[in-house]
Amino acid sequence: FGKWTLTKESETAMNSLVKTLKDNPNITVELAAHTDMIGTSEANLTLSEKRAQTVVDFLIQAGISKDRLSAKGYGESMPVTVDANIAAAYPFLKEGTVLDETFVKSLKPDQQEIANKINRRTEFRVVKTTFGLK
Repeated sequence: FGKWTLTKESETAMNSLVKTLKDNPNITVELAAHTDMIGTSEANLTLSEKRAQTVVDFLIQAGISKDRLSAKGYGESMPVTVDANIAAAYPFLKEGTVLDETFVKSLKPDQQEIANKINRRTEFRVVKTTFGLK
């Protein structure tokens, strides 16, 4: 919470992303970081921007061209919509539920922490498939 350093847990996923980018040298990606509802909207936007940039910096260090990467922080503005996998892992969450502030505050404290953790994430989206092509 409130940090933008990579965890050991995230490094495994990051290494997988490095492999994907190296195997697909013509794609460019946006790294989109999101926060939970805790804190102000302004603080969460800044935090998410720092988290996205941390991922970009990791990828650059791993040999991915910075021209293929963009960092974007979304703060708390795009909460997760529960999918089948999340619903299966957490039976108190129903598929299709949006983990917005109103819903999360309706949960028990231990469930709120789980929902907040789900909302704290960085995703990547392919934005171009023609990088480097002539």
